[in-house]
Amino acid sequence: MLLILFACAETHKLQSTRTGEGQLEPRERPNILFIIADDVGYAELGAYGSEINTPAIDSLAETGIRYTSFYAHSNCAPTRAMLFSGMDSHLAGLGAMYGYEGPNQTGQPGYEGFLNKRTVSLAKLLQDSGYNTYMTGKWHLGKTVETLPAAQGFDRYFIQAGGGPPGGHFNLNGAREGAKGIFFEDGEDRTGMSVPDDFFSNNFYADKLIDYLGERKVNDAPFFAYLSFSAPHIPVQAPESHIDLYLNRYNEGYDVILQRRLNKMKRLGLVDKAVGVGRRAPTVTPWAQLSDEEQRIQARRMEVYAGAIDNMDDNVARVLTHLRDTGQFENTLILFMSDNGAAGFYGWQSEPLIKRFKLADNSFDNLGRDGSMMYYGPGWASAGSTPFYLFKRHMTEGGIRVPFIASGPGVDHQGTINHQLLTVRDVAPTLLEIAGVNYPVNSYDGRKILPQSGKSFASQLEGSGVPIHNATEIFGWELFQRRGVRKGNWKALLLDAPFGTDQWQLFDLGNDPGETYDLAKQEPEKLAEMILAWEEYASENNVIISDGPLEFP
Repeated sequence: MLLILFACAETHKLQSTRTGEGQLEPRERPNILFIIADDVGYAELGAYGSEINTPAIDSLAETGIRYTSFYAHSNCAPTRAMLFSGMDSHLAGLGAMYGYEGPNQTGQPGYEGFLNKRTVSLAKLLQDSGYNTYMTGKWHLGKTVETLPAAQGFDRYFIQAGGGPPGGHFNLNGAREGAKGIFFEDGEDRTGMSVPDDFFSNNFYADKLIDYLGERKVNDAPFFAYLSFSAPHIPVQAPESHIDLYLNRYNEGYDVILQRRLNKMKRLGLVDKAVGVGRRAPTVTPWAQLSDEEQRIQARRMEVYAGAIDNMDDNVARVLTHLRDTGQFENTLILFMSDNGAAGFYGWQSEPLIKRFKLADNSFDNLGRDGSMMYYGPGWASAGSTPFYLFKRHMTEGGIRVPFIASGPGVDHQGTINHQLLTVRDVAPTLLEIAGVNYPVNSYDGRKILPQSGKSFASQLEGSGVPIHNATEIFGWELFQRRGVRKGNWKALLLDAPFGTDQWQLFDLGNDPGETYDLAKQEPEKLAEMILAWEEYASENNVIISDGPLEFP
C-alpha cells in the first residue's frame, strides 16, 4: 500500500536540462520528501474520515490539498513500478508479481519482476540533475545488484527488498523458520544484522532517513527522500508504545465503524451526502452474527492495526520535526499516499501468509506482538475502504483508490479537497516538472526507453482548476487475472467468484461509487464500449493475462 509526502528544504536554483524552446528560466527548486504507506485503506486516516489519531498527516491535508479520486494499483509492487517510471506496470516490469508469473508471462518484456531497462527511474533523473537522493523502507522492485536502489538513482538507502517483512516488524534476521527476509544498506547485505530489543520497522526506517538527512549540509544540493513504511503490512503488529492505545475502542464492531466513518466523510465533503454504505464483501460476516469470543478477537485485531497507523503517523511527525529543527520545513514539498487499498486477507487468500510463520504465536495476548502472524481481516478492511467495495488485490474502487495528499511550496491550497481523477503514473512527470527536469526522448544512457504515459499535475497544485485527464481517456488495471477499466464515470470489472461473477460487470461511478449495481444487462451497448476500451488499454500496455492457476503471494 502507498502514502506520499513532498518536502522542500532551503531554496536551490533550478538547473534545467531543457534546451532550445524548452529551456526553463532559473527559479528555486524544492527538496522532495515522498512518503508511501503500505496497505493503508482509503478511510484509515483522520483526514479521510477515520477515528485513528493521525495529526501529522492530517496537518498536511489542512495546509495543502487532498484528493478523493487518486488511483494506485491493487498491489504494492505494480504501484511502485508505476510511481517511479510514470508508465503502466505491464510496461515497466511488474506486469505480474515476482514469483507468481504465469507460464505465458515468464520471460516476456514487462514481466521481469523489477524496473526494467525500458524505464528511467524518477530518482535517477533527479539524481542526474543534482539532487541528493535517499531511501529507507520497503523497496519491492528487485533484489539483485542491478535492481537495488543504487541502480535506480539513490545515493544512500536502507531497504527491505521484498514485499512484507517475513521476520515481522520486530526483527530483520529471520530467526524463525520460514521467516527470513532480505535487507540491504548501500549495497551491503544487512539480512543478519542484530537489532535492539525495542526495534520496530517504522521507527527504524524513520531513524535512518533522519540520519541520512542529518548528514547533509545546509548549502548542499536539494534532496529527494523516499520514506517507504512497512507497517501496517502483514503481519499486522504494533510496538509496545502503541499496541494498547486503542484498547476497547472497537468493541462496537466493524459495521458500526464503517457507518461512522462514512458519516464523517460526508461532513468533511469527501463524498456526496447521498452515498450509501454499499454492498458487503462476500467474505465478511455481519458483526452481530459473530460469537462473543469472535468479536473479542476481531476487536483486538483492529486495536493493533490502529496502533500501527498511529505509530506510522508519529514517525511522520518525527521526520517533519527534523525538517523544522533544521530550517527546512518551510521549503519542503510534501506528498502522502498509500500503495493500494486495505488488506482484507481471508481464508484461502491468506494461507501462503500463514506458512511464513510456521511457529507463530497467535494467542490472544500475543496478537500484534513479536511472533504473531496477524492480518486484520475483511470486515475491518471493508471499514477501511468506505465507501468502496472490496480491498487490496482487487480492481474495485476499494482496492485501487487511495488517499493522496500534497502540501508545501508550490501547493497553493489550504485544506482543499479535489475530486478530479489522478493516477500514480502522474507523480513522476509532476515531480520532474517541479524539479525542472525533462524526461529523455527515446533513449537514455545508450538504451531505448519507453515514454511516460502519466501527466503532470504541477499546475493543479499551483492552483489551476483545469482537469489533468478528460472523460475520453481510458484507465486500466490487471493483476492475478482480475481486470478493470474506467472511461469517464463508467467502469467495467472482471473478477473471479465470489468477489465477482467471472463475467464483465458494469458500474456508473458517478451515481454508484461503491460499485453496488451491475448495469451490464441494462446497458449492453455501454458494456460493449467498455470491453473495447479494455482491449485498447490491454493492447497499448502489453497486458498478458496469466494462463496459470490463480495464486497469491
